Amino acid sequence: MDNGWVIYGSLLITGAFLLFDPRKGTRPISIMILAVLAGIGVSLVGIFQGSNANVDNSLIAFHTYGAQGVMLAGNIMAIAVGASETRIGLTRARSIASITLGTVGLIAFPLFMTDVFTGWLWNIGLFERAVIYPIMIAHALLGSGVAAAQRHRATHPQAPLTALVES
Repeated sequence: MDNGWVIYGSLLITGAFLLFDPRKGTRPISIMILAVLAGIGVSLVGIFQGSNANVDNSLIAFHTYGAQGVMLAGNIMAIAVGASETRIGLTRARSIASITLGTVGLIAFPLFMTDVFTGWLWNIGLFERAVIYPIMIAHALLGSGVAAAQRHRATHPQAPLTALVES
């Protein structure tokens, strides 16, 4: 699982750099920065496990900062991607879903952190998943939406410029 988080983080960063063009303004640059922060965060979670040994040797700080980084940057990225909508090939429904998922994750984040910092540890797994799963679902929506848009462009090529001018 730890290797999976590192691979996921690496793929997230790579995918953002392949998909978003920083020459097209501040929104793609913002999304790329959020992808790098989330990718590094989730990689730190995989590299520095939340184990008792890492608590004892203080390496748990890397796990903690990585987890908080991916939780915040990932959900904000989901909202930013949803707001980009047709510029990146998402349908309206996928855009709304991405914005909604990011919002749910951001609302769940303070609940999770309150549960952690108060020491209640009441159903901590539920709150953690309420923050993380929206990010992963939003990434799946983004990837499948971009793939669907590329399939559509491949099967429905645009008319040549001369045909558009003549009509």
